[in-house]
Amino acid sequence: MKTKLYILLLSQLLSVIYINNSLAQDIHFSQFYSTPLQVNPAKTGFITGDYRLAGSYRNQWSSITIPYVTAAGSADLSFTAGKKKKDIFGTGIMIFNDKAGDSRFNTTYIGLTTAYHKTIDKYNNQFLSFGAMGAYCLSNINYEDLRWDEQYEGGILTENFPIGINDYYDLSAGLEYNNLIDKYTNFTAGAAVYHLFKPNQTFNDDGTSRVFRKLVVNVGANLGMGNKFSAYPKILFSKQGPFNEIVVGYLQRYSLNYNYLNDYGIYLGAFMRWNDAFIFVTKLDLNKFTMGISYDINFSRLALVSHARGGPEISVLYTGNIPGFHKKKIFCPRF
Repeated sequence: MKTKLYILLLSQLLSVIYINNSLAQDIHFSQFYSTPLQVNPAKTGFITGDYRLAGSYRNQWSSITIPYVTAAGSADLSFTAGKKKKDIFGTGIMIFNDKAGDSRFNTTYIGLTTAYHKTIDKYNNQFLSFGAMGAYCLSNINYEDLRWDEQYEGGILTENFPIGINDYYDLSAGLEYNNLIDKYTNFTAGAAVYHLFKPNQTFNDDGTSRVFRKLVVNVGANLGMGNKFSAYPKILFSKQGPFNEIVVGYLQRYSLNYNYLNDYGIYLGAFMRWNDAFIFVTKLDLNKFTMGISYDINFSRLALVSHARGGPEISVLYTGNIPGFHKKKIFCPRF
């Protein structure tokens, strides 16, 4: 009985915490490398093909309360640019929806992205990229399934709740450097700032609740290890107001064929979200299609009631070519 009561109280606490923190924190995915436009708008269009489609789905905390469910998708196009057609111009769209806990706190975010990738060496191997994203965000909350202390004391709720809908417009920007050393070895590093003008997000119709600016820094590499093996170390750091997140890890890829143009491979790897969870990942490349599956094993204080069960996550990526469209002169890496 005590365990059930504890879980019930924790469920309510998580909902309240999420409502408060969601005004300050953005969503996150464990497979951050599969949501490129959420990591940095400067990644828009930096692909080998003509277009890229990406999707991710995450289900978290189902062992404690009503799950926190997040789904995201993006599409971007790539064009050659510049006088010598050695640069790249990209444009795209990114959408995510997040629904959290007992309050059904729902956030829908739609962003339009654009980026320019300037080659900075004569061999067309190094690129400096700048990207920007303009977005619209709509949030709403359902108070009906929440319980408050007055209801336990007297059975009557006298709270006057504010309006349950809020929206705002947003602007973000980023820079990134890519060095394509060869088809098997490359390096990337970038930084982006989201919510540049700290838009107002409140259900009280006032200007006192601002979305914190968020800094995101990502570093990654593809280290070729012969015909069969490749190593993919990755680091993501983000800071939003008083909240920090560090994810560091490594994927090992085994190629299922020798012909790199027919790109089949399987990955195994592990990451750690600092002070929160271990993340175990497997991925599969089927030529232009990639699918990843990961699972978070929670080791924070919440593990007492979650029994270390964080949540599963699925990602898909597809990079394709448009018949009759231009051909790329560069080989962009998988990250």
